[in-house]
Amino acid sequence: MKDIKNAVIKVNSEFRSQILSSEIAEHGFSLEQYRRYLQMQYHLVKDVQKQFFQIAAHPDIFNKVGFRRFLLEFGAEEGPHFKMAQRDLENLGQDIGQSPLDVKLWWCYFEKVINEKPLMRLGGTCILENMGSAVGDLIDSAIAKTDFVNKKNTTFLILHKHEVVNHGEQILDELEKAKLSETELSDVLNGLYECRPMVFRLFHWVLYGVEAIPNLSERYETC
Repeated sequence: MKDIKNAVIKVNSEFRSQILSSEIAEHGFSLEQYRRYLQMQYHLVKDVQKQFFQIAAHPDIFNKVGFRRFLLEFGAEEGPHFKMAQRDLENLGQDIGQSPLDVKLWWCYFEKVINEKPLMRLGGTCILENMGSAVGDLIDSAIAKTDFVNKKNTTFLILHKHEVVNHGEQILDELEKAKLSETELSDVLNGLYECRPMVFRLFHWVLYGVEAIPNLSERYETC
């Protein structure tokens, strides 16, 4: 678990740098940036519960009763969140739009991987669920400087800063309690490595509207 937690810290730092370099904290969101954020999240989250249910049903996980229960409950909680992004878009007067290319690649990747290596998907979860709290202050600053946002169109964004329920800490705690084998922990860590460039590509598209990966440091060594 130490390697996984250190990797999460590293990704959080890189993500914070990505958001800082975009200058949204200084200037606020543009309408197109915010629309793309909600559009991306809608397509990323829609039907996500299926993946968590699939992990819970996997033979390698099924006998871990407490962990299986967590995955089922987590999937059921996360499943409806796409509707929040949809309502926020509607309250902005914006359409849902097509799924971005990198969201399609995310789903295609896990359709291939999840049956054989289900815990790799939880590596992705470790990234996604910890990123919001890493930049919460920057998002608050961006909201304060954006004149078109209000309580009716920021429900998804505010929830996913994870100030009320910190899903990032929760997923790490549950992975630790599950007493995973070294091989299983390795799958989680490899999933985190594999998802890292995909996640940065997603947010690069949100910030700049182009599907290109920003400069990232080389894959870092584990401790």
